[in-house]
Amino acid sequence: MTTEPPTPSPTTPSPTVVATPAPVAAPPVAPAPTADLESRIAKRKDELVAKLTELQASAELTAVEARDKIKARLSQLAHFVKEGVVDGWANINDTTRTKLDRWLDS
Repeated sequence: MTTEPPTPSPTTPSPTVVATPAPVAAPPVAPAPTADLESRIAKRKDELVAKLTELQASAELTAVEARDKIKARLSQLAHFVKEGVVDGWANINDTTRTKLDRWLDS
């Protein structure tokens, strides 16, 4: 004996199918200011290191002075990062952020 599915009677409402809307993509998140600062610092540091490497071959007085200035700037950056970027770039305080911004501008 086979059982057939019940047939809906005219008084029984048919099941309602509800369409689920497609998920909406979240708007793109702007990069955090610290991430932008970190990338700008890294870019400028790389530029200075490249310039320093370029100047290493020259023994001219102007090249020696330029190397010394670049080394001083890189040393200053290292100090700011060592003292102010203790818990990572996401947690730097306003004082360190200001110092790093000024370093970039100089």
